Amino acid sequence: MSAQTKIEEDTYQGPRHDGEYERLRVQHEMIKTLMKGRLVLAPVDLSKPDLAVLDSATADGYWLLDLAQHVAPTATLMGADIAPQRFLNPSELPANVSLFPQNIFDPWPDYAQNAFDLVHQRFVLPVCSDQTSMDVIRNLLVCVKSGGYLMLHDADFDSIEEGEGHEAMERLRDVLRRSWSMIGYNLSPGPKLRGWFEHAGLEDVHEEILHIKVGASADNREDGERPIGVLLAALDGIRVNMGKMSGFFFSDEDFAKLKIDLKKELETNGNCYNTHIVWARKAAEV
Repeated sequence: MSAQTKIEEDTYQGPRHDGEYERLRVQHEMIKTLMKGRLVLAPVDLSKPDLAVLDSATADGYWLLDLAQHVAPTATLMGADIAPQRFLNPSELPANVSLFPQNIFDPWPDYAQNAFDLVHQRFVLPVCSDQTSMDVIRNLLVCVKSGGYLMLHDADFDSIEEGEGHEAMERLRDVLRRSWSMIGYNLSPGPKLRGWFEHAGLEDVHEEILHIKVGASADNREDGERPIGVLLAALDGIRVNMGKMSGFFFSDEDFAKLKIDLKKELETNGNCYNTHIVWARKAAEV
């Protein structure tokens, strides 16, 4: 497969600062722990010598680097992202891993179509409306081989604990919702994934819901600290990316206070929210 694709316009509106990529790596380890070390839930034979996997919106390729340790060296592992400036250097990648630029809203290149046993994408659809989420899913399906699998993972931030002792977490949710709605984002695509898969005609649809225990709610300190870091970094991302917009509703002082309040609240009272993993098979050609 070739990996030469040009993006005419970089339309990504999310954060790209160093802290965001560190947040993504911490988030990866957090999710991997919750999944008991599993990276793939779809029934794909990872031992296949000719296995082909695509990781859409791969960021710096971290998920693929982890997967490369669990598949044959002859497997083809490809990652795509709209921000290639953050890709790891080819010298840092295993020989069977390659990265290429791709906008999830654009048609995929010919070499990526009907090419993969598994197409994976995680925590991406918040940047979409319901309609464009369906468009993205249809685009991804083009990359899946007949009989192959699509696996998506997204959050449900409407599932947080509310009420007394959770006021800062509620404020975070409200800031995220209002901020993201300003640029067409979707706060909680996770619960919608299954319906979108079924509407797209995927077969044998399965879903697993992960419960993210944050701070004091977690079973141990390390597991609790990771999601705190992820949430604080998400707040920083909103501040960096949108906080300087003219007329933005949340001031620097508001951000600073919420960050302090949120950290203290999560360390003391904890919280939790859900993420949804959905996988399904592309119909085999007759």
